[in-house]
Amino acid sequence: MRKIVFIFMVFSLVSFPKDLEISTAKFFSACGENDNEHLKILENEQRKMNEIYNKLIQKFDKNRRRYSKSKQELINSQKMWIKYSDEEMRNYGMYRNWYNLCVREKSETRERINLIQQRILELTNKYKKYLN
Repeated sequence: MRKIVFIFMVFSLVSFPKDLEISTAKFFSACGENDNEHLKILENEQRKMNEIYNKLIQKFDKNRRRYSKSKQELINSQKMWIKYSDEEMRNYGMYRNWYNLCVREKSETRERINLIQQRILELTNKYKKYLN
C-alpha cells in the first residue's frame, strides 16, 4: 500500500501541460494527525522549487528568441532530475526493514526533501542571474 501511495506521489510531481510544472503531492499520512510536520516541510520545499521553476519559465517566455535555448535546457534538466529523483526514491529503503509505517514515511519524506533542496540549490546557482 505504501508503495502505491509513494508511486502516486512521485507521478503527481509532474504536470506536463505547463512545461513540466511541479505540483505538490497530497496523500494520507501513516503517522498520526499531530505527527505530520515532515509532510508540511515537504510541501513547503516542493512549493519553493515550483516557484523557482515557474519564475524561470516566465522569464524565458518573455523573450522567446533570446532564451529559447535556456528554456529548453531548463525543461530537459528538470526532466532528468525527475527521473533521477524517482530512481533514487525507488532504491531508497529497498533493503531496509521498517518497524512501522510512520518511521518509513518520515525517512522517505526526509530523503525526498533532501533531493528537492539539492535541486533548489542547483537551480538557484545555475540561473542566479535570471532570478534577481
